[in-house]
Amino acid sequence: MPKYQRRNTPAFTAASYFALAAGILLYCIGIYNADWELNVKGYYLLCMFLILITSIVTQKVIRDNAEDRELKNENPKHRYRNTPAFTGLALAGLIIGFGMFFIGLFNAPFELNVKGYYIAVMLLISYSSIGVQKVTRDNAEDKEIMENQNQNLNG
Repeated sequence: MPKYQRRNTPAFTAASYFALAAGILLYCIGIYNADWELNVKGYYLLCMFLILITSIVTQKVIRDNAEDRELKNENPKHRYRNTPAFTGLALAGLIIGFGMFFIGLFNAPFELNVKGYYIAVMLLISYSSIGVQKVTRDNAEDKEIMENQNQNLNG
């Protein structure tokens, strides 16, 4: 039996976490240094957290659903982990988060370069949060598979 190969290198895992931390830090620095009223800062922080959380949940739901379809083909009694309603809510939350963010940014009296900064950083946060969720799940599954493989070899 060939030895199981981990899906993510430690460097890729670290890069995923670093990109997410950098995106959140840059976004928060931008908001902190902006000459906005506190309610406007709160609005943009809320948008960031909504997009961050729903990006993670949406990636998890899509991956669960894809795995569940494969398992359902193998075992017709397999129970799906997510209901269609939960899947819809995850996608709706992500769409609403980006909608709020882009509508607020479109109507804001900011220079185009400032709008571009916030768009770029928000996309970094969204994409890297998906990467962190994937890496975290892959690494947990890889650890379990490798432990089982080692037990089978030693047992």
